[in-house]
Amino acid sequence: MTDTARRRSRERLEERERGILDAATRLFATAGFHATSTRKIASAAGVSEGTVFHYFGSKNELMLGILDRFYNEVLNPKAAEVLDTVMDTRGRLRALALHHVSSLAADNALMLRLLQVYVGVDLEFLGQSEQSPLRSLNRDYVGHLDRAVREGMERGDLRDSLQVRPLRDMFFGTLEYGLRTHMYHRGVDGLADYVDTLLDPLWEGLREADQQGSDATLIAERLEAVSRRLERSAELLEERKTSGSLHE
Repeated sequence: MTDTARRRSRERLEERERGILDAATRLFATAGFHATSTRKIASAAGVSEGTVFHYFGSKNELMLGILDRFYNEVLNPKAAEVLDTVMDTRGRLRALALHHVSSLAADNALMLRLLQVYVGVDLEFLGQSEQSPLRSLNRDYVGHLDRAVREGMERGDLRDSLQVRPLRDMFFGTLEYGLRTHMYHRGVDGLADYVDTLLDPLWEGLREADQQGSDATLIAERLEAVSRRLERSAELLEERKTSGSLHE
């Protein structure tokens, strides 16, 4: 077999695998994992049921293949790019948050529903051990946030007393719960603004106290300046009234 023939054969195999994964993704997310048979997946993918088992030994392996593709082709590459290109801590957190919700919300939140399905499937089939494939995939992905937080603490942008694990739960938990709420009411419209709304109070709680103090001082100074302008305006208005009375 020539190199060209081998390449074409490999491309056909990869295309068939992608077709099976695409079909299973939609069926698992819409009909549910247990209600979806390998026969239905094969029919949706345009292949035989035996072909499905040739590529994936079980439905659980198929589900894992879907999530492996999602984490390693969608989530991880962009998250790594954020850390390489965005240097300030707040910008990093915002970019990671927006990437996360945008990825889950793509195609009418198909992947969000699928991840929710797999949490139960993963625990049922594999237990809650550290060897769980889902935990392994998730550990690699959330490591990008962990790095952003640790480097933010090293720079003095974030409080050095922060604990990464609970912060991670708060970050992703807030985003995913907020995404479900936003998708229910508005779909993907205004998603970036909603992410900012979710992150603002979180950022205030994460920042170094000195930064919060400096901001508070700046706000106080601005309020004082506004107060002085208002007092001066009141004085001028009073002077004009007095001047008007003298000329009557």
